[in-house]
Amino acid sequence: MSSPISLQQLHSADGLAALGAAMVQVAEDSLFAYAEPCDPERFAAMLAERDAVEPWLSASVAFKGPFEGTASVSLPRALAADLCGSFCGVSTDELSEPQVVDFAGELTNMACGLWLTHTHRTERFDLTAPHVSAITGAALAGGAAAGACASGIALNDVPIQIALHPSASEGGG
Repeated sequence: MSSPISLQQLHSADGLAALGAAMVQVAEDSLFAYAEPCDPERFAAMLAERDAVEPWLSASVAFKGPFEGTASVSLPRALAADLCGSFCGVSTDELSEPQVVDFAGELTNMACGLWLTHTHRTERFDLTAPHVSAITGAALAGGAAAGACASGIALNDVPIQIALHPSASEGGG
């Protein structure tokens, strides 16, 4: 993961694999969770096993530097609460909704920052504050948003989706 990723690679399996590796490292090192990439069939099967109206959180972080875009992470709200509770050392019933939402954003921020650091050690990137929105699992069943490159990860055997969205000004979407 030490060679720089170009704009073309951002919208490819290489960029997405590097973001996925960063997410796995954040999960294992910071959250003491188990994470592994999923092939598309496994991810689709994991999604199909969940309630389509289950509440999810989708967090995104925009970045600007040698190239620009947005990294996003979507995960079930219950998983976000479990991870947040573990991270903070409290039970999930002690957490407020804003704390869980903030955690989902920070998880995305940590993965995006680690990804950019690993792939562009000598380059400067500016990251925006995370934006988090509530969605349902059904929103993921249709695949990634237009122009995005997305992949699935199993985090504690629960599906999460990571995605890269090149900036429209970069000509990627």
